[in-house]
Amino acid sequence: MSQVKLNVSRYLQDQSSLFVFTTVLFFIGILFGAIVVSALSADQATSLHDALHGFFKALNLDETGTTPSEITWHSVASFLKTTGLMWILGLSIIGLPVIVILIFMKGFVIGFTVGVIVSQFQAKGVLFALAAILPQNLIYVPALIICGVAGISFSLSLVRSRFSNSQPRTVGGGSMLYRSFLSYTGLVTCIAVAMILAAFVEGYVSPALMRAVIPQL
Repeated sequence: MSQVKLNVSRYLQDQSSLFVFTTVLFFIGILFGAIVVSALSADQATSLHDALHGFFKALNLDETGTTPSEITWHSVASFLKTTGLMWILGLSIIGLPVIVILIFMKGFVIGFTVGVIVSQFQAKGVLFALAAILPQNLIYVPALIICGVAGISFSLSLVRSRFSNSQPRTVGGGSMLYRSFLSYTGLVTCIAVAMILAAFVEGYVSPALMRAVIPQL
């Protein structure tokens, strides 16, 4: 256990600049998403308002047509697809900018969603946004950022291995790049487990919290 903590601490320290970069990028995405909401036309705002009220009514009456298990497995598929895509992108040099765009867009979607809810329901909308979005994203967002950092880091290691001959080719009987690949894949596998946990929270916890908050709107 102490060795694991040491490895985690060392990894966080080594990749601190990438963690700062991806975190800032994600929050910039949230900011842009919130700004776009303020730029919506009156007709678009009205359509969103009607759609939200319809959703709230169906959710309150338990008439959404989906069960918690269906929401969960849909989220599992979506989250794992994102994780798998980022893992694949990290295996190539050209995938690096796409990872950056994905992280930005994930932040944008969250910012836009929260912005729409708050713009329609003001202060009460904040409570609903917290109930609907915060629980699963307490797991999902850190996992996404870690996955992004891992993908960017491995992609950069591919760049270094291609353009630099100063690093030794083998360490402990295996190539450094191969060992990095195994570490990268192992980390992404752990992230996938966290994503599945986030999906279960989204399927079972968030709907219950939303139903509890809806009467306050």
